[in-house]
Amino acid sequence: MKTVSLCAVLFIFAACKTSPPASSCRYAGVVKDLSGIDGCGLVIEMKDGTILLPVEFAVPGFTLKAGQAVKFDFMELKDRASTCMSGRTVRIECILETK
Repeated sequence: MKTVSLCAVLFIFAACKTSPPASSCRYAGVVKDLSGIDGCGLVIEMKDGTILLPVEFAVPGFTLKAGQAVKFDFMELKDRASTCMSGRTVRIECILETK
């Protein structure tokens, strides 16, 4: 009985991942569709014009849509190559849609 209870508790804690608080999403940008450029797709353009190519998401389930305004945080993946000829390859650590 103890084994079943312990397994249930561990399962519940493992399943309860939450997204980081909005305060950790430090940057703002807009999702752009660059699928007209070879090897590109949806990217995030920051306010300063920097293009980011998201290839990983720390919190799954967020869907990027062209024109969407977002707050986010990222980590550059310098060891990752991309066929898109513009932008920096990144892992999105935190992302929230804004209005």
